[in-house]
Amino acid sequence: MAKGDAPTGVVTELGAEKAEAEVDAGFEFAFNNKAFSDRVLRIEVVGTSCKRRRYKAKDNEGEGIDSSCVVMGTPGLRVKTIHVSSVILAARSSFFFKLFSNGVKKSGQRQTKIRIADSEENAFMELLKFMYNGRLTPTTESTLLVDILMAADKFDVVSCIKLCSQRLIGQPMTLESAVRCLDIPCSISMAADLSEAAKKFLSKRYEKFLSTNELVDIVVTKSLYQGITCFQDELMKIPLAGIVAILSRNHPGVASEESVYDFVLRWAHLQYPNSEERHKILSSSLLPLVTLGRIMTNAIQTGQSSCIINFSIKREHCRGLFPSRSIRSPPFYCAGHGFFLSALAKTESFNFFGLLIKKLEGNGPLRGTIDYEMEVTARRSSEFASISRRTTTTDIRQAFGCRIPWSEISADDSPFFVDDNLHLRVRIKITPQP
Repeated sequence: MAKGDAPTGVVTELGAEKAEAEVDAGFEFAFNNKAFSDRVLRIEVVGTSCKRRRYKAKDNEGEGIDSSCVVMGTPGLRVKTIHVSSVILAARSSFFFKLFSNGVKKSGQRQTKIRIADSEENAFMELLKFMYNGRLTPTTESTLLVDILMAADKFDVVSCIKLCSQRLIGQPMTLESAVRCLDIPCSISMAADLSEAAKKFLSKRYEKFLSTNELVDIVVTKSLYQGITCFQDELMKIPLAGIVAILSRNHPGVASEESVYDFVLRWAHLQYPNSEERHKILSSSLLPLVTLGRIMTNAIQTGQSSCIINFSIKREHCRGLFPSRSIRSPPFYCAGHGFFLSALAKTESFNFFGLLIKKLEGNGPLRGTIDYEMEVTARRSSEFASISRRTTTTDIRQAFGCRIPWSEISADDSPFFVDDNLHLRVRIKITPQP
């Protein structure tokens, strides 16, 4: 039998989709009414921490069909019993149609067991009521609607799936419901519409996050893993699909570009602890959406004790750093530790352009010998020439690199640019202490 409401004459089919989704079935009086019930539904509620495995409803000779799990071990159970009509439930749900047509029918028992997680309890009770009256409470909030939608999908109540989807699209979402809508299984008929609605909600909710003034106000510090405000802490919990929606549908102001870039790195570090997986997500899904992620292009080597990284920075971006801005490259990895290149302008005792290699926080100190060299292509020869070379023995918490007088960078005939691009090559070799 195809997934969906079981064929029956109890529920009248209507033409309009909305009417199909919500119609007074007229059986509200019979809900949990012993006089109009032929079965007792034993609902066993277990803690969500219990280990469980899914299996489909099947003939089990009257032992009851568990909709979602078999609990391993001996968890605490809460049991409630509801008097139900097998005809009404079977008319609404293919799951119950199969249940009452197979195992329970053969056994002749009146009691039917359903085991659910405690997090599903409220939604399941709302679903049972829906199967009797064909309605949902008008004031049902969006997070509970998502729970009911998932329960309706599990128990094959198609009309409830339609109604929940329509309600979620038609009423204001919350942060929690939007995040959960991003994870709705694609097997649900309106999953794509719900996902799109959730992405629109998130992009609108956080558009100020990408505006010039708002982000400057909320970011306390530009350090990579510090200064997370409550607002940004909320964003840290949003899954990848939501972050992509926020970044792809909004355009940061110039003053907020670096802060957005820092946030993306923090988010990736929290969500993807594995460095290789994190690099894959950053390079393929996130950095292409961030302006600073596109300013410097590079070839990244991962996990080697030595590496060569090529960067390219446009002249206009270099000039835009004056008097005291900075930009950062995507991260790269050497000897298992993450680094990034920072290009900056400073106006201290003299104006200069700095190229610095900085270590990503979060991996702990790296003690050993670090040999590094920076090279740039010269306008006349178009070949790389060394501008800084050094060996350092330190825990390398501080940055290392070189300074170039600002006048040599800003001049129209600057020798550091070829076709209006500064081409930089960084060579690093790390020899850890034994």
